[in-house]
Amino acid sequence: MSFIGNVEQGKVYAPGWFLAHEECERKTRQFNQNNAEVETASNGSKYVPMGAFYPANNSSTVEGIVYEDVDVTNGAMPGSVVLSGVVYLDRLPEAPASGVASALTAKGFVFITAAPEVVRPTGGTTGGTTGGTTGGTTGGTTAG
Repeated sequence: MSFIGNVEQGKVYAPGWFLAHEECERKTRQFNQNNAEVETASNGSKYVPMGAFYPANNSSTVEGIVYEDVDVTNGAMPGSVVLSGVVYLDRLPEAPASGVASALTAKGFVFITAAPEVVRPTGGTTGGTTGGTTGGTTGGTTAG
């Protein structure tokens, strides 16, 4: 992670969360406080957020998508930029500006509108396995 010092409390670290899978091309780029995507945290630190377009959300200059937050509070820092990969649009912090998705698609990106819904099993029993007995069979012999 490209942070120096303490990370803001309550922030979840999940680099590349916007990617559909880890198969992507990443390269190191230099970030500074003049980057168009710099944000200021509640503690006053300055950073370029994960999922921001690098160097800006602009179709004529966009090169890729920032893989993880990069702290630029104390000056220029290196950080990872995804140069091609499969991206969930709904997981980016901002929508691509006009022409940005097309420019990145030409560079090897594939965009998926929404990440699949995660379905978790509910609590309780469904008549499945209980203590080694499954659907009326015990120890491989049909009950009854």
